[in-house]
Amino acid sequence: MASAARPLVHWSSERLFYTGMGMVIAVVTFIGFAQSYYLSRWLEAPANAPRITALLAVHGAAFTAWVVLMVVQPSLIALKNRKLHRKLGYAGAVIAAAIVLLGNLAAISAMDGGFIGFGDPHAFYAIPFFDINSFAVVVALAILWRNRAETHKRLMLLANVAILSAAVARIPVAGLQAGAPFTFILLPGLIIIAGIAFDKRSRGRVHPVWIWGGMAMVTVKLMVLPIMTSAPWLAFARFMATLA
Repeated sequence: MASAARPLVHWSSERLFYTGMGMVIAVVTFIGFAQSYYLSRWLEAPANAPRITALLAVHGAAFTAWVVLMVVQPSLIALKNRKLHRKLGYAGAVIAAAIVLLGNLAAISAMDGGFIGFGDPHAFYAIPFFDINSFAVVVALAILWRNRAETHKRLMLLANVAILSAAVARIPVAGLQAGAPFTFILLPGLIIIAGIAFDKRSRGRVHPVWIWGGMAMVTVKLMVLPIMTSAPWLAFARFMATLA
C-alpha cells in the first residue's frame, strides 16, 4: 500500500505564529506610513510629516525590504527551503546594517525641522536614537546566534519591537495619538506578550529571549522618557545635530 504523500508545506503552529506576526508588523508598517510614504502620491500627508528626501526614500525602501523578509523567511522554513532562507539571511544582515546607518542619519537630520509638532527636537531625538540602536544590538545578537534556531527566530522578532514604534506613532487614529508616548511603548510590547503567551502554550515554558530580551527592551523604552529631557542628553543631541 502506497504511503500517504507528505505535505509540501509544513505549516506548524510555530511557523504560523512567526509568519503571522510578520504579517501583523507589515500591516502596521503600511498603515502607519501610508500617508507619508507608501501612498503619499494619492493621500494628503499629515501636517507634521517631513518632506521625503533622498535619504528618507532610501531608508524607507530598506525598511520595507526588512518587513517583507519578516514574512518571507519563516515561510521558507515551512517550505523546507533552508538554502534560500540562509541566502536571504545574508541579504537581511546587509539590509539591517543599512537601516541602522540610514536610520541614525535620518534621525540626526530630522532635528533640523524634521520632528515637526513634537516639542523640542533635541529631546525627541532620544526616541529614534534608542529605537534604532536597540534594533542594531538585537539583530547583531540574532546574527551571532543564527545557528541556534530557537534563539535566532525569537531575536529577529524581538528586533521589530524596537522599530515598530515609528509606524505606530503615525497611525491616523486619534486615540493612539492622544495616548502618546505610552501607547507607542505598549503596542509594540504586545509582540513580547504574544511571544510569551505562545511559548507558554506551545512549549510549556517561556524562552529566555522573551524574559531577558523582552525585559531589557521594555526597560529601555521606559527609560527614554526621563532621559530625553535631561541636561546630558540634550547636550549630546545638540552635538549630534551639528554633524548633520
